[in-house]
Amino acid sequence: MARLVRVPLSTGWQFKQADTKEEFLPVHKFPTTNHLDLLYHKKIPDPTKDLNSDNIQWVGEKPWQYQTTFDYDGDDAENLFLVFEGLDTHASISLNGELLLKTDNMFLEYRVDVTGKVKKLKNVLDILFESTFLIGKELEKAQGFKNLFWNGDSSRMNVRKIPCHYGWDWGPTLLTCGPWRPIYLETFSARISDLFVDVEVEDALGYALLTAKVEIDGDESLPVELIVFDPSGSKISASTIQNGSQCQFKIDKPELWYPRGYGAQPLYSVVATIRGNHSDNIMDSKTHKVGIRLSELVQRPISGQNGTTFFFRINNVPIYAQGTNWIPGDTFLPRLSTQRYREWLELAAESNQNMIRVWGGGLYEEDIFYDMCDELGILIWQDFMLGCGSYPMNDDLLKSIKDEAVYNVKRIRNHPCVVLWCGNNEDHMFAELHHLEYDQNDQDEEHWLKSNWPARFYYERVLKDVCSDLVPRTPYHFSSPWGGTYSNDPLVGDIHSWRVWMADQPRYPYQKYPELSGRFVSEFGMKSYPSLDTIKDHVSDPNELYPQSKTMDSWHMAPEDQRTISLYLVDNFKHEMSLESYVYTTQLLQAEAMSYAVRGWRRLWKGPGHEECAGSLIWQLNDCFPAVSWSLVDSDMRRKLAYYTTKRNYEPVIVGIDRQTENTPKNEFTHVDVEKVVKAEIWGSNLTVEPFEGELETYLYALDGKLLSESKSSVSIAPNRSTDLKHKILHESQEPIIVSARLLKDGKVIARFVDWPQPLKHLAFEQNGIETVIKGEKITISTKVPVKALELFVDGGNVVFDDNCLDLVPGDVQTVTAKGLGDKKLQWRHLGS
Repeated sequence: MARLVRVPLSTGWQFKQADTKEEFLPVHKFPTTNHLDLLYHKKIPDPTKDLNSDNIQWVGEKPWQYQTTFDYDGDDAENLFLVFEGLDTHASISLNGELLLKTDNMFLEYRVDVTGKVKKLKNVLDILFESTFLIGKELEKAQGFKNLFWNGDSSRMNVRKIPCHYGWDWGPTLLTCGPWRPIYLETFSARISDLFVDVEVEDALGYALLTAKVEIDGDESLPVELIVFDPSGSKISASTIQNGSQCQFKIDKPELWYPRGYGAQPLYSVVATIRGNHSDNIMDSKTHKVGIRLSELVQRPISGQNGTTFFFRINNVPIYAQGTNWIPGDTFLPRLSTQRYREWLELAAESNQNMIRVWGGGLYEEDIFYDMCDELGILIWQDFMLGCGSYPMNDDLLKSIKDEAVYNVKRIRNHPCVVLWCGNNEDHMFAELHHLEYDQNDQDEEHWLKSNWPARFYYERVLKDVCSDLVPRTPYHFSSPWGGTYSNDPLVGDIHSWRVWMADQPRYPYQKYPELSGRFVSEFGMKSYPSLDTIKDHVSDPNELYPQSKTMDSWHMAPEDQRTISLYLVDNFKHEMSLESYVYTTQLLQAEAMSYAVRGWRRLWKGPGHEECAGSLIWQLNDCFPAVSWSLVDSDMRRKLAYYTTKRNYEPVIVGIDRQTENTPKNEFTHVDVEKVVKAEIWGSNLTVEPFEGELETYLYALDGKLLSESKSSVSIAPNRSTDLKHKILHESQEPIIVSARLLKDGKVIARFVDWPQPLKHLAFEQNGIETVIKGEKITISTKVPVKALELFVDGGNVVFDDNCLDLVPGDVQTVTAKGLGDKKLQWRHLGS
């Protein structure tokens, strides 16, 4: 009997444009895509630089051929398979001139039985990739109508390729193809095709039941040994089962897995092994890391309010979700290394994020992505890859979507980080806004299929059934957003809060974000420019380095973006039109907007029975192109200013200020004799599981630094909620007043916040009040006058600051660590400088 052997087919690959007589060229690195190989051979310019992406659109409409040869020195195996973990997208696979398979789904693994078809010497494996774009257009023409959609091209709705490769409002159109995941030859007598570990935790958390089920390909008569190891690596239980059966392990007083900020992330191991005729003959073995946690999505009435909650409860602890949305980390997927995944996710963890939504216009992520989220305690909201349109219904697409769902749910389902599966991104909302035939009260599936929105059947029947069957303990949500009387109902389910950016800007300035809440806000954002160094790295012509250049305009991926940013800038900031000033001010705009949103919504997490808002997921964490976008970190992994304000707003303990200004006429007729009173309410939020006991300090300053008043008091903030600190400030003044609040514990500042009169463009800031002391990588900063949004930077230097975009007031010294500063010249800018 033969043990499982996997032989990677990763060498000797060559490629060419298939409709030419050109010679094959060697593939530099495998897996790959056509753009990466063309870049390596300098056949196309770097699409991230200048206007190059516009000039290489021809690549997506050509066929491409990949080929390799391999020898096979194995014995005559009982089972011999070619395995393709990912092919992008429409491919014809031939072995030694024989057509084996045609593929049409980028999100599937394909396994081809080649037993008896592989020669000992010089096997030729050939893969012809057709243009998925052109195939999609042909399919669309054949169906007799154009698909309704947002972003990209209507033809994307007919094919199972990453939607955002067709272009989105944050990224370019770059239609790749190629063998984007590994290919290997697999021989076996028996193999473990699936290992599922169902984790059931007793309500009181006293014990857990781990139910392991194994599926085998090949010789199904062989027994499977199952062993459970605790997080320290000690063996705690074992059993033996047959194919298709299951066994259960009881673990008393388990070490529980918690999301980041609420506890540790211990991982148990479950090892399944097939043994042959004797105990040391291991045929195949598979290991899954398992986190033991009780996970629930709680949707229940709220005391004294309409609607229901929408919050996650882990191990009986309600979780306030704070995080971001995730798009593919690189347009050219094979280039995204394990190290780059770790860097991105550590950026999320460093900024106190405990949830990431894997968005439905990208891909089901690599295994390493979910492994790292398990380790870091980052919860995953996982979309299916359907979004922003009305998908057609036909037998081929229905089967492909179902196969894709089954494969990826099985692949991902053992990860404790995954706490929600979601059917699509914005498709229910799309159906409503385009007045398609959608009545959520109509539960007759035949009506759905006969309507002009048959795609409802995918979300509310097919994907729902897949999740019910394969992951019954993980909640399934029809869409994002979805809930209530309409999809974006703020009182039920989740919402996408886009009234600030996408529409109604004169009516809804970003300062109104706290009023635009929902039970769970899964998307919202404000665009900004990439970092100045990133722009300079991607624009070679110095004449193009100004905000309204042709190159900069091309980085606005939606036609109204330039006008939208300009509107918010003119409403809020004085700024120059130099590129340096424009980059800084747009990033400050984003930082201020995100601060108003996440602080205001976090205040609504008020404790048991009052979970008015249970989470905020910023659109978006990352970029894959140097665009003007909503990302907190640009495509070159440089942190924008909003990254730092988000990091502070996501701290476990924060303090907030709610300012109101009242103008009271002293008689009923006057427009002149008016008393102006600044009122400020101080509140705190504590997301830890322990009470916060400390001191609150509040200060009022004039713009010239004069201290107008101060107060100090002891405060207590109950665990896992926001609290009104019953500290109100009243001050009569005709001049701008800056309000500063700090929370201290044992003399150490735990949280601080400075509230400024709005709009900021009306403030005349004093200059030259900043003093710095540098000792190694530590920078101590103080000021004599209030300073808004101090940005520390080093020209062209790879210096990483642990904090930035600082608000400073006299007497409050702040310290920043600058990794890599060395002897580089520290510079800074701030609003009004």
